[in-house]
Amino acid sequence: PAGAVGPVGVTPPRMPPGPPETFLPADPRPAPPSLRPPQPTHAPLPPPPGRAPVADPLAATHAAIFEAANSGRHSEAASMAAAWEQEALRTAGPRSDEAIHWLEVRADLSRIAGDPARACELWLAVAEARLGNGEPVGHPEVEGAVDRAHHQWQFVADRARAGALAPPLIELRSRVPGRKPGALEAVRRRAELLRAPARTR
Repeated sequence: PAGAVGPVGVTPPRMPPGPPETFLPADPRPAPPSLRPPQPTHAPLPPPPGRAPVADPLAATHAAIFEAANSGRHSEAASMAAAWEQEALRTAGPRSDEAIHWLEVRADLSRIAGDPARACELWLAVAEARLGNGEPVGHPEVEGAVDRAHHQWQFVADRARAGALAPPLIELRSRVPGRKPGALEAVRRRAELLRAPARTR
């Protein structure tokens, strides 16, 4: 039921330190409890959407999802998040707070799973959805989504994949420059390097 998902409107988790380049978003904020990787818990696995809800189903859902992800069961975690996202899409619509929240969860799961390209794509989708909802370019949630897309893009080692992600990231960075000077220039600089022929020894 829709109440089991509930509007969330939370700040996504803090990003890992040490990107391969110099960009990091300004003033990273601590993650809220609902999106922090949970401490070991014996909370029961929540029922899938549409079943009888458990007490505080959202907290139990997040606990189960991130427990699976941090235990290396990435497909299981992604499947659970996708099921809840589909429920949010069905009951609240694609631009709802609920649907955007589950996009954020999926983006963070991609980061945990070591798929920065997918994480970048999902954070770009989060930013576009928030902008499409009329959130201003300086809103912390919008800036945070673009910052995280940029951060994850820096980890994409596959040149073709990184190159394909560069144009939408540059377009978003042009609209949402963020609070750290030089972010747009950093994306453009790396995009230019990606377009150059790869060096061979």
